Amino acid sequence: MTFQNKNNRPFKFNYKPPRRDQSCLPSEIISNPNRPQWLNLLPAQMDIVFFDLETTGGNPYNSSIIEIGAIKYSQGVEVARFETLINPKRHIPSIVQKITKINNEMVAKAPTIKEVFEDFIKFVGNSIIVAHGAQGDIAYLAYHMREFKNEEFKNFYFCTHILVTNILNEIPSKTLSGVAEYFNIPVLDAHTALADAEMTANIFWKIIEVCEKNGFKSCDDLLKLQSDAETVRKLGPGINPAIVENIPTTPGILFVLNSHHEISYLTASQNLKKSLQQLTEIGQDKEMNKVIVDASGFKFERCASLLEALIQEKKELKRISLSIDPRKSQSRSENFLQIFIPNDMIEYSKVFPEKIPFLIPQQGELHIQDFDDNETYIRENKTNSNLYVTFGEQDESVIPITRTRKISSIYKSDKFKLSRLRNTENESHIRIGHLKEGIGYCFGPFPQPKVALAELQELINFFPFEYNTYTMHERFAHLRVIISLLNGNIDEEIYRIEKASKKTKAIKNFSKWLRNLNLLRQIKYIKEKINHNIVGLKPKSGLCLISNNDFKEFDIAIVVNGKVAKKTRLPFEQSERLKSSRYFTRLFENYYNEINSPLSPIVFTDDVCSDMELFSYWLHNRKGEGEWIDFNELESLYNTSLI
Repeated sequence: MTFQNKNNRPFKFNYKPPRRDQSCLPSEIISNPNRPQWLNLLPAQMDIVFFDLETTGGNPYNSSIIEIGAIKYSQGVEVARFETLINPKRHIPSIVQKITKINNEMVAKAPTIKEVFEDFIKFVGNSIIVAHGAQGDIAYLAYHMREFKNEEFKNFYFCTHILVTNILNEIPSKTLSGVAEYFNIPVLDAHTALADAEMTANIFWKIIEVCEKNGFKSCDDLLKLQSDAETVRKLGPGINPAIVENIPTTPGILFVLNSHHEISYLTASQNLKKSLQQLTEIGQDKEMNKVIVDASGFKFERCASLLEALIQEKKELKRISLSIDPRKSQSRSENFLQIFIPNDMIEYSKVFPEKIPFLIPQQGELHIQDFDDNETYIRENKTNSNLYVTFGEQDESVIPITRTRKISSIYKSDKFKLSRLRNTENESHIRIGHLKEGIGYCFGPFPQPKVALAELQELINFFPFEYNTYTMHERFAHLRVIISLLNGNIDEEIYRIEKASKKTKAIKNFSKWLRNLNLLRQIKYIKEKINHNIVGLKPKSGLCLISNNDFKEFDIAIVVNGKVAKKTRLPFEQSERLKSSRYFTRLFENYYNEINSPLSPIVFTDDVCSDMELFSYWLHNRKGEGEWIDFNELESLYNTSLI
């Protein structure tokens, strides 16, 4: 971000990015040293063993192997086979005999697993192993590896069942024979180990063709596409955790790059070092682990404050489509309470605006996003030049945002997608969670949103407005009462209605509705019952003052109903201007009516929702950053006659 001084010249940044050859930045910082070197090779370039086990049950602790069948490929060509029956030293259940066609007599003279295990492990060697439903069979190998050799089974594996599920989920049957039929592969004598291993090999090479068409070519690509818990554990984080020590602890925005050097994740951060540390550790969330494992590098930009980082994050999220939205993955601002005006009431207000007891905007936004372009305002159209450092093999000056490969369904999870759209047919007009688009009101955030929702629903039982069993007059009267109660200004409302002049037709009608509906008496009763924890938690208006010591200035954000409406800067030596009525009035002159119209609903667009959430997040996570001053604390300074 480039700042302009009073002579319209850009400020010179004192900070310079460190050179790549400095001792604090080692040259080999991306590749995790724990990862094997062959990951970038194609499967056809690897030694691969396709195998299948027939067993007496699914648990190696109380079941036994009765047959092993395996086929070894090298450089895409079959080179060897391994097949043997195994004496389990126990009775084979009749259901297993029926499925596998292996009976007790057939294995009576066969070797035990202890006698053949060493030979099979030598046959496998360091190969990648492939099976359909691999985890079940590998559990047996891992069990006997510990039993006979006191070692861990470390070979990587591909599971054709998981790969098919992730990239060809439309296949009706994902059994081995079902997938073979889908690919027009002859179904061999199913449930004999060698036949199943051969079908697995044929299926695997078909899957490779599909993956290559979608841009997944290397072993690394396929393992990340598979992305089951054991594979994630074996691969580990893509970024070497050792480099975290070189990262600053200042606020900023962090970009994570995937193995194709595209942005796969970004987040605003109060502490860049801490955020990067979290992205170099495998956690419990599967979707986030995919990003961590697929990471190949990162970039970050230092920002003067967390608020600036959040605003920058919002802009980046608008231009980059990500599978994981940090606002949702970090559970930010899920505790807003929204009340939407029903569509039929909005339509009525358009036809009969003079009959509505409060303003409903007909078009456009209440939120004014245009920034004044003079010497004190941040020039939003400039490129952010405060780039601190980049880690990775890609060009430092460019972060590609266009996808270079088709992303399969595994990377399209909606778990962390933040949707602003409402299903108006099935969704109530009262809701909690992330803000969504529409026309209405919001309150909060609440520490216990479900409690607040229950309180509000109880309130709406007394003043129903959602349902068309009431007249429009009654519904608007009910809605106005609810909003006034939640705003905490119901007493002023009643006083104004009872005592003020009735020149405005809508107010006159509203007064009549209140009396006809006997609402005044009911309001006084409900007011005593309502929980004051849900009263007055409306979006805030005021000033954020953040010291920017690099420029010896205050970064000032003007917040209007929870939205960062304008940003400006003020030199430290001019800080007395904040006490000036003229200066304060100029800051807020375009927003005063909006701030002082608590009954006017908000037009929730994606921009407005994002602004309100990021400000709320900043206010609750600023940890001493800057000073927040409510507008009502300074309202006495407001005086338009001075301008």
